[in-house]
Amino acid sequence: MTKTLILGIDSLDPYVLSDHKAVLPNFARLMHESPTLLSRSVFPVDTIPAWASINTGLRPGNHGLLYVYDIFDPNLSDLQKLNFDYLKGKTYWDYLSAEGFRCVIVFPSLMYPPWDVNGVMVGISPIERRIDWISTELELDACPKTAMAKHAIPHTLRGLWGSFPGIKHLGDWATLGKEVVDAEKQIAMSLCRNEDWDLFFAYFNILDVIQHRLWRFFDERDPTYPGSTAFEGTILDYYKTVDGFVGEFVDAFPDASMIVLSDHGHHSRPARTVNVNEFLRARGHVTTKGDRSKALSLVRKSVLELSTRLNVEHVLIRVLANSERLAKAGKSVYSSVGSIDRTKSRAFLSNFAGIKSYPFGGVEINRELVSDREYDLLRNALIAELSELGTRDGFSVMKWVKTREDVDNGEFSDRMYPDILFELADGYGVGWEVHSDLYGKATDHSVASGGHNKDAVLLLRNIEKEVKDKAPSIINVTPSILDLYGIDCNEKRLDGKSIF
Repeated sequence: MTKTLILGIDSLDPYVLSDHKAVLPNFARLMHESPTLLSRSVFPVDTIPAWASINTGLRPGNHGLLYVYDIFDPNLSDLQKLNFDYLKGKTYWDYLSAEGFRCVIVFPSLMYPPWDVNGVMVGISPIERRIDWISTELELDACPKTAMAKHAIPHTLRGLWGSFPGIKHLGDWATLGKEVVDAEKQIAMSLCRNEDWDLFFAYFNILDVIQHRLWRFFDERDPTYPGSTAFEGTILDYYKTVDGFVGEFVDAFPDASMIVLSDHGHHSRPARTVNVNEFLRARGHVTTKGDRSKALSLVRKSVLELSTRLNVEHVLIRVLANSERLAKAGKSVYSSVGSIDRTKSRAFLSNFAGIKSYPFGGVEINRELVSDREYDLLRNALIAELSELGTRDGFSVMKWVKTREDVDNGEFSDRMYPDILFELADGYGVGWEVHSDLYGKATDHSVASGGHNKDAVLLLRNIEKEVKDKAPSIINVTPSILDLYGIDCNEKRLDGKSIF
């Protein structure tokens, strides 16, 4: 009977693996044996929609899960509103369980609390309790609950705080991450060695956290690369750590079929920004609150420039995180929401993908002001205007601009996405300023220099089926796993297709 061991490693980047395979022997061996390396993430390129798509074979518009981590949401209140119950019964391990295959599932992203499967499911809560500048506490649970005592699984684990801890604490923060991932690996390995399974899956998110905060110390091409520092080798050191435990799983089960995959890769977050709301304001689509909006813009610019110069961004983040009221006010200033009169604006920049300087974004049309008859005309006009957005030397800053239906016309698309979606050219991210220059600089780059790359990893080992799609979308993972076990996907209404 087929035994398949799957390791999900958040933000594992295919180009880092290729460039540094000389010091990553286990990944080098897998890359040599695997017929695939690259896969393509979903839109938007972010952890929650991507892993939900991997685990279900559905596009984001058909699974409905979209959340981008936000420093201005200190209690993760918006995350807690997501309905993960919708995914119960729709994951590949649910389908396998229903066919009698025994599954052991460890720490699947956001799948908490764990639910009944034919085997064991261990979950880790996405809602963390912050302890200090560098660490958090996370709740664990298992189904069946007897697995907790059987495998000496603690009810809580120490986690690594995802926000920037400040230069003073950065060394301790980076050290703690090793302890965190080692504790997670020990639990996963105990379950892998001591439980009977047909399919085993374990998820690790440490690379995503580390790369977000330390990318500029690692990548010499980053515009804020500081030169040689104590942190220049930290990201590669974490890759070596992951390489080590991947090798442990390979050596423990050398005859098992194996899949190592990521939800997306990683690269430098854009340091240059395009102030889309300012573009819309100049064309009469956005209406601001007069002199107040100009004053807020000046306050925003001054505060962010001062915090960057004094290297106290992390202090501001900490203050905001301790007060929901301050966080709401801070978000209003940071994103210029407080400057925009939405009741009088026909269209404005959407924060559906967060208020980060990421290259993807969207524009929301105010249906209170725009009639059904005007809607298509305005949306097409906005797409045409945005498509022509470019620099003074004629360089287009838009890769593409489309209606949401053209990007992902799914069951939940209307409530997930704004009316217009776009992706900016490489090197450019969404800026939020109004009453400003059209182009600016990302003020948070020094504390969050790493961003998501749509190229993900898919490595295969000991799989006898012929691979027909060697650069698949991540939505093809679930149907491919089901294909390995001879399960017909036709009745499951999946968006993905088997790569075999």
